[in-house]
Amino acid sequence: MWLEKYLSGYKKVLFMVSHSQDFMNTVCTNIIRISKKTMDVYGGNYDTYIQTRREKEENQMRQFEKEQEQVADIKSFVARFGHGTKKMAQQAQSREKLLKKMEESGLTEKVEVEFVKKLRFPDCGKLPPPVLQVQNVTFSYPGGPILYDHLDFGVDLDSRIALVGPNGAGKTTLLKLLAGDLVPITGAVRPNPHLRIGE
Repeated sequence: MWLEKYLSGYKKVLFMVSHSQDFMNTVCTNIIRISKKTMDVYGGNYDTYIQTRREKEENQMRQFEKEQEQVADIKSFVARFGHGTKKMAQQAQSREKLLKKMEESGLTEKVEVEFVKKLRFPDCGKLPPPVLQVQNVTFSYPGGPILYDHLDFGVDLDSRIALVGPNGAGKTTLLKLLAGDLVPITGAVRPNPHLRIGE
């Protein structure tokens, strides 16, 4: 909240990347969307961007469908009358030229639905504590400094843990130790025998 208030009153240009919609709604005055090697600038906060983009895509789809109907009608006419009477053949040629002009000026693209990753957290049932026990763990990569020295803690079903720290502090390394992808120099990581780690 302090950061939102501070940045909302910031008197200089601020470019930022954020995953928090609330944060962007409070702080941002413009949203830039990067897609297909192009940048689209939207005025307003995140909610305004979503609304404007939805309207823009709906208009684009209407235009796309209208153009596709026109293209289908022209192709159908050319196929039926391209080899007919002289008058009809001339009309077919005229429509072919119209179609070529439409294609050269650029037809409206179909709106692509963005890939949405769905996260699933199946019910894991009940496990008695500790679900995951870290006992006297020391770890370093070969030839590197000690990242962890004599770590001792336990994780239960009601634990909600956030790892924070600068790049290179060992956040990912700790997760790999907990998952069993890395082996500590000393100590042990002991999961409950029935623990299944999601991916």
